[in-house]
Amino acid sequence: MVKSDSALLDSSRQDEVAVDRFLSISIDDGAVLDPRAAELLHKCGLQATFYVPASNPERPVMARSEILEIAKEFEVGSHTRSHLPLHRMSDAEATGQIVDGKNWLEDILGERVISFCYPRGKFNRTTPKLVKEAGFLGARTTMLNRCDFPKNPLLWGISSHAYSHSRMIQVRHALLEQNFSGARNFFLDFHGVTDWQRHFAYALDYVEENGGIAHMLMHSWEVDELGTWDKIADTFESISRRGFTPVTNGDLYRLWSSSKVMAAAAPEQAQPK
Repeated sequence: MVKSDSALLDSSRQDEVAVDRFLSISIDDGAVLDPRAAELLHKCGLQATFYVPASNPERPVMARSEILEIAKEFEVGSHTRSHLPLHRMSDAEATGQIVDGKNWLEDILGERVISFCYPRGKFNRTTPKLVKEAGFLGARTTMLNRCDFPKNPLLWGISSHAYSHSRMIQVRHALLEQNFSGARNFFLDFHGVTDWQRHFAYALDYVEENGGIAHMLMHSWEVDELGTWDKIADTFESISRRGFTPVTNGDLYRLWSSSKVMAAAAPEQAQPK
């Protein structure tokens, strides 16, 4: 359940939103193994947003009953109708994917869905506008090495992905996405590390010292293929003891509207062509 703004800020300094230390976890694709991730999160008292498409040509998605069970404790966000990349679609096609996915999920949950995630992190210059017009409050990208509140609420970045990317991949993706701040942060704040656990540890250290958001993305199907459930469990247990405020993506999207956050937001992220 999404907390109210005041409930979120009671645990910190309400007059200094930007220096609060938030922890957010995103679990993408609605895979059938997502309930296993939900169980680990529950054990550690953490929050997360599960982004679920109505269908996925790559792998099965959770059943309606499983989505409802996860929604009892965590936020469920939209991931389009068919989990297809939107950046090469016409505006009409992309709008259909965005709106249909939202309507499908709202029919299941019986409540408004405010959070959106771009399939495979792909979007173009017009996609964020289409997401806003569909009625979403915020949208998450896959732009890495970010711990800040964005200028544009349709372009939220993440700190780390629970997958060890090479330095070449880190830099290549940052340049393609025009995530120049992320590229800089990778070397200055994340020290160029490629192991995902160490990478996220640097995100936590940065937020602990400077405030902001330590935001981890994971895919349960990917964790299973890599055989890294033990590492996920260890990471969840470790971060649960560090005193961060656990929040959903939707909580962050609501907080974004605060003028205090806006005043302290980082330079605006460029949108890929």
